[in-house]
Amino acid sequence: MLCTICRQIFTGSRCPDISLHHIILHQLEQAASEKCFICHVLWNAVSDQPACWLAKNLPEVSIKPVSQYYFRRESAPEDTLLELNFTVNKSGIDDRGLGRSVTFFLQSMSAGSQTAGRTYSITASGHYTWGKSMSTAVTWLSNCLCTHTRCQSSSLSGYIPTRLLQIGQPSTDKIRLVLHPNKETCIQYATVSHCWGGSEPTRLSVLTSTSRKDLESGIFVSELNQVFQDAIFTARTMGIHFDSTVDWQQEAPLMSDVYGGATLNIAASAAAGHDITCFPERDAWSIQPCIIGTTWHNCENGVYNLYHGDFRDAAFKGLPLMKRGWVIQELLLAPRLLHLSGSQLFWDCYELSACETYPDGLLPNIREQWMTRAVLWDVWRSSRSSTERRDPIKQLWKAIVEDYTAAHLTIATDRLIALAGIAKNMARSLGDKYIAGLWETSFITDLFWLGTSDRRGLRPRPSPYRAPSWSWASLDGKVSLSLALDGQIQHLKPLIDIVTCEIETVTDDPFGFVTKNLLRLSGPLAMMQLAPKPNGEWLVFFDGTWWDDEVRLCVALDCTPSTHKLHCLPLFLDNHQTTTWTVSCLLLEPSGNSSGQFMRVGALHAFSGALGMQAWIQFEGKKNESWFEYEDKCKDGRYTISIV
Repeated sequence: MLCTICRQIFTGSRCPDISLHHIILHQLEQAASEKCFICHVLWNAVSDQPACWLAKNLPEVSIKPVSQYYFRRESAPEDTLLELNFTVNKSGIDDRGLGRSVTFFLQSMSAGSQTAGRTYSITASGHYTWGKSMSTAVTWLSNCLCTHTRCQSSSLSGYIPTRLLQIGQPSTDKIRLVLHPNKETCIQYATVSHCWGGSEPTRLSVLTSTSRKDLESGIFVSELNQVFQDAIFTARTMGIHFDSTVDWQQEAPLMSDVYGGATLNIAASAAAGHDITCFPERDAWSIQPCIIGTTWHNCENGVYNLYHGDFRDAAFKGLPLMKRGWVIQELLLAPRLLHLSGSQLFWDCYELSACETYPDGLLPNIREQWMTRAVLWDVWRSSRSSTERRDPIKQLWKAIVEDYTAAHLTIATDRLIALAGIAKNMARSLGDKYIAGLWETSFITDLFWLGTSDRRGLRPRPSPYRAPSWSWASLDGKVSLSLALDGQIQHLKPLIDIVTCEIETVTDDPFGFVTKNLLRLSGPLAMMQLAPKPNGEWLVFFDGTWWDDEVRLCVALDCTPSTHKLHCLPLFLDNHQTTTWTVSCLLLEPSGNSSGQFMRVGALHAFSGALGMQAWIQFEGKKNESWFEYEDKCKDGRYTISIV
């Protein structure tokens, strides 16, 4: 459905220049609330609130339009695409054309088009039935299992978790817990990604010592929280009769096997809590494609499928599950995903990304998620001996960690373990040793990560302990990793030597919960003192002088330091430009346990000329104050210290 103003875009003269769209904001909101396909997308692009137009005494004239558009033609391999670009701004678009850009595409319809001739199962109330949706999902899974070569080879065939829920046993309306299933039997099982929400789960929805006996005997599905009832309904419909359950300390580090070995991961993406259904009522218009016919008199006409370039991103925007830290690895490890998004089902495997609107695959130029299954396929199967193959893996790791640290973890101490499955796959692909979130072959450059750079957003060091202070996993909140690709390593000169690095975990698994650590190293060491400036930046005291140098010096603290009297440890030098240099450093504060033992409290980036230094070597041999400390002084003038 299109509103009157949007219908005018596809009739009369098609102008190649920018044309006005809605002049008044409340007209755009009204059209969006009445389910105009284009206006609904535009409104959601500039507002977090749903369009809910009510007649008000709003002005009928506006000095500046709130939306405008123009056409751009594009050629695709098989179909002719028209690109329709909008700019929308709630405050009005001025001569500079500033606003949010939104792109639509018009794909020429043909007899072979996947949307041609499709029918939709609509109830008398105008709602689209979920029964039809599940039939589509069954087709996706069946085709994948039978015909997708990549997906068949990606599964960890034969892996069986130590605990499974058997669906339909001991009776059709029950499930029961199966411990240590028969390894001789080939079992298909599903995993579930979900949010617990704020309320407590029912006693039988969590495996504990008290619920175990009941679960082994068998319980009614109706005794479980709604999200689990929906997951069991989905698995049963898909022909899968086992669901995975996890014993935490033992199974958490094995997530790469648990999720990688599953036939399907069911993502309860829309449910904010375990008592919320994954199958709410939905309007038919949210599923049906927008088919339009053009009646231009100055160019070729046809019937087109009109769709939003950010269709997928918009569907997942704000979904509760996407904000959950654990879900990052759950969704990346599973060979097949079925998203219960609340509006429609989405499917992802290594050979197909689809949804109910486009069941044969997403249309050309629809922007996919930040990391596609195709990218994952290439990375997981990379040859670690190839430099060209290692760099994409490193880039992928950086993207995953930065996305993961921006998500929410209910239990902060899960910081490392909630990414252990991904880390295990990465270690296998890289042929590298994993050290509490860092990698052995790039350990020195990996030490230089950045937390918040806003002094006013600093918080105390997180507690309880979850990782070494030198690891990004020691902090809450988003971090940015340094990335030294293999081709850049030759331009980086390490300035420290690692003497020893000891990590202890709860179990023998190096990807498990870290309980203790000690990093001992030798290198240059300088003293620095910080003083806050009104603008949120820092004055730096170095070699007897206070420096105010925001251009050549970047200070980023991880947390509120216990003291502003810090030690600066240069990590590596970047001198790929012969006339300039850059030094990346750690800022350290004493741990208070023993002399020369420190905790990381931030990072510092110094450029040529910073702090009055013409050469980076001037970091060494500077005037030291009485609070300067170290474990040992080496013969070459460097110092041995430890960081915990």
